[in-house]
Amino acid sequence: MKFHLLTALITISLTSIHCFYGIARIGSTEWVDESFEITEERKKFKNATDFRNPPVYSKADIIAKWGEPSKSGTDKVCDYIAYRDGFEWTFIGAAIWIIPIPVLILPTGFDYVKIYFKDEKSVGLTKPHYDTTHAIGYGCGDNSCGFARGRTSDYRYRKQKPTVCLVEKKD
Repeated sequence: MKFHLLTALITISLTSIHCFYGIARIGSTEWVDESFEITEERKKFKNATDFRNPPVYSKADIIAKWGEPSKSGTDKVCDYIAYRDGFEWTFIGAAIWIIPIPVLILPTGFDYVKIYFKDEKSVGLTKPHYDTTHAIGYGCGDNSCGFARGRTSDYRYRKQKPTVCLVEKKD
């Protein structure tokens, strides 16, 4: 009898730390880095050695090193160039404790590494990152446990931009 009680207590304590019971969608988000250095290898970056005064690049500098971008454009007050970084995937799956069970995996577009410029100087970049976007179930995180239903993050959160690019143009 003591063995069953010990097993139950161990199971409860283990499942109360970072667990999820339910179904979730994991989709692409963007990770912002405002202090970076480009490398010789295309679409690869390293942390700036001096993060207080990171190197500043022009579009011509990056295109000379990495070649023509996949696309370019303007987003609010910043221009950007983007290099395709493979497929964007959506994962739908069930989870029991910390064990994910994939149900459906679909390509839903392309991921891009975007480098943003303001006044012809680099101000930051965004890279693909995957996170939970929708969920239904019960989960426990760092400080709390509870039921999750619906969207877990909104589109504005998932499509981040460098700080200086968030300001609207004033005409």
